[in-house]
Amino acid sequence: MKKFFLLAATIVCLLPQHLAAWRALDYSHQGNWVISEINKKCDVDVFYVLPTIFADKNIKNMNLHDAALRKKAQRIAVHDTGIFADFCRVFSPHYRQAEFRVTLHELTLPPAKRFFTAHGVHDVKNAFRYYLKHHNKGRPFILFGFSQGAMALLEVMKTELADPKVNARLVAAYLIGYPAMPKTFPEYPHLRTARKADDTGCIITYNSQAPGEIKSLFTGSDQYYCINPINWRTDGKIASADQHRGSRLFDYTTGKATEHKNFVSAQVDTATGALLVIPQKKGKYDSRALGKGVYHMYDVQFFYYDLKENAKLRIQSHRK
Repeated sequence: MKKFFLLAATIVCLLPQHLAAWRALDYSHQGNWVISEINKKCDVDVFYVLPTIFADKNIKNMNLHDAALRKKAQRIAVHDTGIFADFCRVFSPHYRQAEFRVTLHELTLPPAKRFFTAHGVHDVKNAFRYYLKHHNKGRPFILFGFSQGAMALLEVMKTELADPKVNARLVAAYLIGYPAMPKTFPEYPHLRTARKADDTGCIITYNSQAPGEIKSLFTGSDQYYCINPINWRTDGKIASADQHRGSRLFDYTTGKATEHKNFVSAQVDTATGALLVIPQKKGKYDSRALGKGVYHMYDVQFFYYDLKENAKLRIQSHRK
């Protein structure tokens, strides 16, 4: 019998990571939160979900005990949620997100067939439920996620915001860099996309790229939704750099940032659902992994202060 239990324990230790990942994280434990501003004095909250922050071909889902990754998560979360830091409490959970290459592959699949990113969704959903039960206390809230974080939050919205009482508290969902966002959600009538600068209870997203014919996982159809974060229009009207409130270009490795006002112009390409962006200063804004001309990594950074001012406007509109 003793040999049997030793064998069973060995088998459990050798189980593939994705099988163990379904065990629920305990979000009453402070260590499972990147940020949890319980005692901050603000009357609006932000629930933020990190983008993909690691690439390791030998690991499918993030190891939450990795000290270097936890430090990186903290650095990115503090930077990104700095958009809202002056006027919101921030809650950001750790979650067992999928590895970079795995995520890119699962982008090509419908949500029902995504396997490893589903583990992260499972964690984020549990974290959001914990936040609602223990911290929200009827307060208005903003959902904010970038890239894989945006993917996770849309799945959360499909189920958790079907409750009208919860949905009524949603100021807006900034799901930045979501790939191929549909314009409508026939199966989820409580979900809708933003059409102007001050509507509330809506989804906001765009995918930045250079002008020209570009192959991208994020864009490519007139059925994809996009809003211009400078002029907050969904048509093809150009927003000039003179209208741009400011970028905050951030080095996730060093933690250094530079700020630039009137830095980019932007225009929605209604034929592809892309946001066509022209920086006023030459630089390397695309990446080999995502493709030439795809500015996905700068989706938040390019429009940092545009997002900040818009969040204030939508909060005011929600209060009215």
